Amino acid sequence: MRVIDSHIHFPEDKIVDDGTPYIPGALGELTLRTTNATGVPVSALRAIATVASPAAGTGYTSGRTAKREHPWLETEKARWEAAWRFPAPLAISKSEGERLWRAEVETRDYLEAVVFVTAGSNELASELVSRNPGAFHGYAHHDPQLPDATERLDRALREGGLKGYKLLGPKIERKLDDRFFDPLWEIAQAREAPVLIHFGIMGGAGGIANHLNINPIVIHDVAKRFPRMPIIIPHFGCGYVFETLNLCWACPNVFVDTSGSNQWMRWMPYPVDLASLFRKYRETIGASRIIFGTDSSWFPRGFTQAYLDDQVREMYDTGYSEDEVDAVLYRNIAGLLKL
Repeated sequence: MRVIDSHIHFPEDKIVDDGTPYIPGALGELTLRTTNATGVPVSALRAIATVASPAAGTGYTSGRTAKREHPWLETEKARWEAAWRFPAPLAISKSEGERLWRAEVETRDYLEAVVFVTAGSNELASELVSRNPGAFHGYAHHDPQLPDATERLDRALREGGLKGYKLLGPKIERKLDDRFFDPLWEIAQAREAPVLIHFGIMGGAGGIANHLNINPIVIHDVAKRFPRMPIIIPHFGCGYVFETLNLCWACPNVFVDTSGSNQWMRWMPYPVDLASLFRKYRETIGASRIIFGTDSSWFPRGFTQAYLDDQVREMYDTGYSEDEVDAVLYRNIAGLLKL
């Protein structure tokens, strides 16, 4: 079995490069997030004497003293922790995070490489990639509304060794099909660089559930205008299954990734599970446009083996062939990133 984990967050406190200056070699302690981008809570940070509280709707910490949450939110996060039994996150330096992720790749025979979709800054992502050729790949992840966003993307792809662009739809206050963003899409299409866009609910319980960019169908016209730009919708559409399936059917340059706990399945008004998702996406677009990922982020959890085990089992149980499993776990993302 060969695996490339196509959806990893380097253990940093920023999931969007906001354009603030990056200081090369700064290896201070990391401020750990209390939720990740797909709504996986990490409330074990309560065990640390002073913790950062989640910035409203961002999925990452703001550095303020933690406030007590609504009792239901605390209960929901505790339920998730009990279900998965992941270890509490530890504060580590950037250099230690790099060493630990390199060790994950080297010690797991099947894990060929990881793709950091965020690393706090494009510059750090480029450094990680350059120091770990073959083992690490990275995406730009800066705010697309920055005045120099197009130049930043061009530089990241052309000079920085990065291979894609990660965006959070519900953090962008302009509709993604606005022509304002066309210069970005032109750069990505020229290099055939995948653009991974988080749609759907964001943050843990109490996060964002309504936004002008929450529905993946908003990217339909962009996918049509830029047919050579691969677009990846993570987490099976994160609650927007019908819309994502329609989008994939209409636009052959749209892919889905499987990453995370996909706990959004519990909130659907009809039964949804991993088996039905793998079956329905395969029926609609085939295995060649499904991409494996975990959404791993903190240590000592590291690479989330439990997600891989669940997904491999469901693929085999729903009739995927060995070749199709290899495509999902390895070949599809390797092809998009031209590895």
